[in-house]
Amino acid sequence: MKKAAKNLFSVLMAFSLIISLGSFAFADTSAPSGDNLRFNDDGKFVILQFADVQDDIFMRVATIMEMEYALDTVKPDLVVFTGDNTSGQCTKLTGRIAIDNLLAPLVERGQKFTLVFGNHDGQRLSKEYQLSYYQTFDGCLAYDPNPDIFGCANHNLEIKSSDGSKTVFNLWMIDSHMESKIHDSYEPINESQLNWYSCVSERLEAENGGLVPSLVFQHLPVPQTYELLLEAHEGTTEETREFNGKTYLLQLDPERATGILSGYPRVTKYSPHELTAFIERGDVLGVVTGHDHSNCFVGSYNGIDLIQRPGIGFQAHGNRSRGFRVITLDESDPWNYETYTVNFTDMFGEGPRADFIYNVYGGPFGIFVKLFFELCKSVVSLLGFPV
Repeated sequence: MKKAAKNLFSVLMAFSLIISLGSFAFADTSAPSGDNLRFNDDGKFVILQFADVQDDIFMRVATIMEMEYALDTVKPDLVVFTGDNTSGQCTKLTGRIAIDNLLAPLVERGQKFTLVFGNHDGQRLSKEYQLSYYQTFDGCLAYDPNPDIFGCANHNLEIKSSDGSKTVFNLWMIDSHMESKIHDSYEPINESQLNWYSCVSERLEAENGGLVPSLVFQHLPVPQTYELLLEAHEGTTEETREFNGKTYLLQLDPERATGILSGYPRVTKYSPHELTAFIERGDVLGVVTGHDHSNCFVGSYNGIDLIQRPGIGFQAHGNRSRGFRVITLDESDPWNYETYTVNFTDMFGEGPRADFIYNVYGGPFGIFVKLFFELCKSVVSLLGFPV
């Protein structure tokens, strides 16, 4: 009853926020203080990825259930939201309520998190304003170290050794931007972002006596993702798509990638130089993305893994592949990692109960259905009957 009531309470109290909407106008540009992230005593560090929550003030109950399941079973060291975190139509008022609801499961568990922004996040409400509000939550590690860098909240998080003596691993958070007003695609990754990446990467190498292995998190997949698909032969009758002068089938190349390809990747068409920069430096193991709500795969391009995860949110389009990704790092072997995904069926199985959660709790009126059930349970309990 308490959790459901919190969602309704946040809506009923919305107007009380109006007087403070001018606050949090500027994001914090300084890195989180202290050794916020380090490997555990067992040498492990676990990252939980939530992609494309894309919800608003009436957050879908099924989304909350999935997030709570993930947090309670995985018990991650860090949660990374990889963009389209709330609805692109949020205002200052509804945006703050949506963020409250999004973070409620994390706040209840004292969970550390960071984020990148997606192509929908800044459609109506500035990303800078949203970042400033995220930063009011104790667990937030996101920051904007240099506002002159193109985009918002390009930042890195160092993971220290278990004894805190050195940096063993690094996490890059890169803003992959929105639709371009000039190009017939998304805004390209900017040179200032790559210069920042190279400078920080070189600093970490100098401070730690060698390259520091890392992962990149961003919303949009890189254009080289198409290299993981099978090329179409002339005369094929199957579905195809042309990209950068080649024709591709809607199939992963089994020699390059494993997983599920439900739709053609929607990528940063004019940013091939981003992955080139990572390859030249040699410290990036993989690029972790969302955006394509039903694609779920891991493939390799020139030694860098391209890692995609379906969305978790029920307000955006998708199917029962909705869920989350887990990435486990090992202090004793930092140049390798393990990853797996968990989808809706893994969490809730099949049958009537799963169908109810998916169709009712995943629908727009799920919160009211849940509140009704909780109210009925409370009334029955007050009458002295077991529940």
